[in-house]
Amino acid sequence: MTSLPSTYSRYVLRGTGSFDVLKFEEGLSLPSPRLGEVLVRVKAVSLNNRDLQIAKGVYPGAQDNIIPCSDMSGEVVQVGDEVTKWTVGDKIMATFTLGLERGQVDDPAMFASMLGGGCDGTLTQYRLFKATDLVTMPSNLSFDEAATLPCAPTTVYNALFSGPQPIKPGMTVVLQGTGGVSVMGAQLVVAAGGTAIITSSSDAKLERVRQHIHDSHNHGGAGRLHTINYKTTPDWDKEVLKLTKNGRGADKVVEIGGAGTLEKSLNALRQGGEIDDIGYLAGGSAPDISRLVLLKSALLRGILIGSRRHLEELSDFVETAKIQPMIDRVFAFHEAKEAYQFLSEATLVGKVVIRVA
Repeated sequence: MTSLPSTYSRYVLRGTGSFDVLKFEEGLSLPSPRLGEVLVRVKAVSLNNRDLQIAKGVYPGAQDNIIPCSDMSGEVVQVGDEVTKWTVGDKIMATFTLGLERGQVDDPAMFASMLGGGCDGTLTQYRLFKATDLVTMPSNLSFDEAATLPCAPTTVYNALFSGPQPIKPGMTVVLQGTGGVSVMGAQLVVAAGGTAIITSSSDAKLERVRQHIHDSHNHGGAGRLHTINYKTTPDWDKEVLKLTKNGRGADKVVEIGGAGTLEKSLNALRQGGEIDDIGYLAGGSAPDISRLVLLKSALLRGILIGSRRHLEELSDFVETAKIQPMIDRVFAFHEAKEAYQFLSEATLVGKVVIRVA
């Protein structure tokens, strides 16, 4: 067994307003796990748009002076008393909302346990976790790839497979953009035998997604993938209807834009279908949501990431279907600010990863 260092390094957000508040700190004393805890060496961290918003001070409920980021992969290096599930050397990921074992976020107090916003996150070389907040990595993934799973892919897994209308083979799902949520969502839908329709303003980005899925195991699965450029096809909701049987519309729309896209999402939905709202990235004024939801007999469902159980199920799915997350670029630990900047430029397809160790 390799001996542990006495000190470690981390990043902390000292204030808000720009990426310059991201401060590197070193020479910190390495903690030891207490009863029921595990010390983890962080191997990789992936970024989400949420991390940009927290650094800029525009994310609701985020705390000041915290270690940023929620998504990580790593290995167990020490276990505390009465920890039986984990041993030194185990490859793990941490859940996004600490303590949420099953179900949805149904208690406002849980916001305080969301990594990198309500409490200290993962952009650190070492971190203590409760043993119950860790999940085994898929055996087919690298640390870089596994670090992408806890937030965006778990969110879209929750949207697709839980709730009153889980997807089944043959169902159609619309996904907006080519970020981590939509790319993984398209991969999961195709692997499950459904039809994924992904939208973007860039033909080049759409082609990268199409090629990634085509080149993956079994061409991504038994389902189909369609792409729509919403710049060249501004009435993309009508195009969705054309792509669905008898023009009935999509069974689900994973809504990322918010007010700027919600009306078209509802137009693209089949009667009685489901909108899974997970973001608010687009500008624009909100439509008359009540009228549109009523006329479509639609279910409008808010998704706040997912539980440990969702991440466990996603990990099993990724391993069984041999799904490889799409990573646009990997940065070194000392390049954390550059990684934030790259994500903010919105040129990526898939995920951005910071390799910690």
